[in-house]
Amino acid sequence: MMALLLGMAAACTTSDEEPAVAEPAATEAEAAPAPADEPSDDGDAAPEPTEAPATTAADEPAEPSGEPVRIGILFSNSGPAGIFGQPTANIAEFIEEDINAAGGINGRPVETFLADDATDPAVGRQAMEQLIESDGVDVVLGTHSSATREAAKPLAEDAGVLYIYAALYEGGECSPVMFNTGEVPSQQLAPVIPWMMDETGGNTWFLLGNDYVWPRRSFELARQYIEAAGGEVVGEEYVPLGTQDFSSVAQQIAGSGADLIFPALVGGDAIAFETQAVDFGIGQDAIPRLANIYEENVLGVMGPAVTAGMRVTLGYFKEVDNPANNAFVARYFEQFGADAPPHMTFSSHIYDAALLYAAAANAAGSTDTAAVAAALEGLSLSTPTGDITVTGSRHLAQPIYVAEIQSDGSQLIVQSFPAVEPDETCSP
Repeated sequence: MMALLLGMAAACTTSDEEPAVAEPAATEAEAAPAPADEPSDDGDAAPEPTEAPATTAADEPAEPSGEPVRIGILFSNSGPAGIFGQPTANIAEFIEEDINAAGGINGRPVETFLADDATDPAVGRQAMEQLIESDGVDVVLGTHSSATREAAKPLAEDAGVLYIYAALYEGGECSPVMFNTGEVPSQQLAPVIPWMMDETGGNTWFLLGNDYVWPRRSFELARQYIEAAGGEVVGEEYVPLGTQDFSSVAQQIAGSGADLIFPALVGGDAIAFETQAVDFGIGQDAIPRLANIYEENVLGVMGPAVTAGMRVTLGYFKEVDNPANNAFVARYFEQFGADAPPHMTFSSHIYDAALLYAAAANAAGSTDTAAVAAALEGLSLSTPTGDITVTGSRHLAQPIYVAEIQSDGSQLIVQSFPAVEPDETCSP
């Protein structure tokens, strides 16, 4: 097993500097970063962090010991989004292995605690309560719906527990205890919608999403990007989470005159829609898709006869071609088996969130929420995802990739946008 790349030590740079590339940890060479500066009052402007001390090949971290740092992971392991769950559970093992192999956090080992929101905000609130009250976690990493985030966030705020939301979402989150490592619409859509229209020659769009805040806000912004690119939205429809009969909406789309579809459907709902769409003559071969949440596990259930030709915009695909990711993906399938549900954008952002937390807590010399939050501001890392930087808005500047699904179901990255800045503001 490869002891992976916690380049946390030398990775504290500003967004104007080249992020330090994490070295493969065959030697487990690490050093704790120097303390980061206090957060800037300049909105999105990242503060100037202190350079970390250099490491040498001879440096080896001491084996962590003492009371573990407790990392909670609030995720969807059942319900409509449950298809995303297993890769995240797998990556929790890597989080423990990799941070501990690099010396832990302030010399202490890390331990992960998993809680399932069942794709239900009421259950998600109970799961957050369990993590905070029963498990006594120092930080919660979340990959779940925005509805769960809104239900669970007050508990983190009341307890003063750091909450790093690691799922793609609609943007706009700002709280003293929160950071966000997932993609937002200004990253996924602003550069990609004009590209999609140029690629396909399509001009008219139908927007179909689940009926909650993430699709609604995504579509509000998508309209702006479509119209700015000279396009037109000819239909917009929302369905409840858990919808399995799409016959009515399929007929609407068929009669709309749309030549592009933007589906913001989650998990099982996405599978139901796309498999039924073929029967109504509005499959991908008739109306091209640009999807922003169709990851490989969902696409795999749909099957290549349904998905071939779809374009998907996300912050990570396992096909990202850099040495760190190639080694990471090989290790993933070696450890969990060739048939394991693939590592994908949600599990990738959870992993990145854990690395960022560990780097910031080591820089701060503490797991105190305010101290770690201050150290996170402006922090840059190179991870399997690519180069990422925490902006003053408490979101990530990060790569955005577009993959086209091939006739055998594989994903081919056909476009990438490095270091896309989020159009977000936050002064908590």
